[in-house]
Amino acid sequence: MLYTAISSELMARPRITLTVSDDVYQYLNEWADREERPLANLAAYLLSQAVREHQEQNESAKPKKGEGTA
Repeated sequence: MLYTAISSELMARPRITLTVSDDVYQYLNEWADREERPLANLAAYLLSQAVREHQEQNESAKPKKGEGTA
């Protein structure tokens, strides 16, 4: 039963389609091979990292309470 619950949870994750240049695809494919992981897994990891960094940058750029313009 636990396997079914985990599988259902993983399958419920949203998916996107991404188009990249041949050069980027080749580079990512070789990178994934070196790390012995699927290309989709590497791409998901890199995209998650980029989003996390973007969120951190935007959070630090927001004025704190009481620091806005008057």
